[in-house]
Amino acid sequence: MAKILLVDDSKLIMEFGKSILSNEGHAVSYAQNGGEALEMLSGEKPDLVLLDVVMPGMDGYEVCKRIKADEKTHDIPVIMLTSKDETEDKIKGLNLGAVDYVTKPFDAGELVARVNTQLRVKELHEALQEKNRQLQELANKDGLTNLYNHRYLQEQLLKEIDRAKRYDLTLSFVLVDIDHFKHFNDTYGHQTGDVILKTLGELLLKIVRDSDMAARYGGEEFALILPHTNFTTARETAERLRKTVESYDFEVDNNQLQITISLGLACFPHETIETSKDLVESADKALYTAKNNGRNRVEMYCPE
Repeated sequence: MAKILLVDDSKLIMEFGKSILSNEGHAVSYAQNGGEALEMLSGEKPDLVLLDVVMPGMDGYEVCKRIKADEKTHDIPVIMLTSKDETEDKIKGLNLGAVDYVTKPFDAGELVARVNTQLRVKELHEALQEKNRQLQELANKDGLTNLYNHRYLQEQLLKEIDRAKRYDLTLSFVLVDIDHFKHFNDTYGHQTGDVILKTLGELLLKIVRDSDMAARYGGEEFALILPHTNFTTARETAERLRKTVESYDFEVDNNQLQITISLGLACFPHETIETSKDLVESADKALYTAKNNGRNRVEMYCPE
């Protein structure tokens, strides 16, 4: 069942159209003028609009123009209703974004056919958009951990540091490295290593906020983007993650393994950090310090 808004100043046309489309299982609401139609569209969106061209006050062309200009309603298909059969009038409506025309007085079969055709087109378009969204999501994700990948991380970090500069916000970045990961791969095999990577990715998602972003940086390294986060909060988040991993039993083939992680933290604003590249390099230097200082620890590039 589709929701259809019928806009016409003729009560006869409205009742006739509603009767035809209701018999097809559609839910039909109606408005008698352009202003009323636009007000209804600002609430619940219909699946399709049947719009009379000639109405007192605001005509159908203007209503169509406003529907298509509004980001919230521009994807709603509009079929124009007109008693005119001139090609010029049809072209005008199509140029404004209408998808079809039905000439009044309309034939019931033709109205149903044209409405159902546009509803099917809309359904296919939405399915295609969802498929494209899913494909884009897959392109942005790491296949093993299902975290965001390195490329997408870099894209988002560029946006976040630009936003932090523009609005004078804080931004923190954390690099995470599994300690002695080569030992686990050499001792237990790469399949065990993959389980550890995947499980660590799941732990990262449990620690971070919805506004944060967790990504696989590469190999056994992970990264966190923490928007609106100062040094103190970022340090608390990193330390909480470190302790969680340290105490977690990684179950692989009925074996329980313990791992630790080292973390490097950098924050913006900082006098030596201007770009996303600076932020990453600073976090990497802090991570290197954590490794040199014994691992299983958090080190920061930007002190409070």
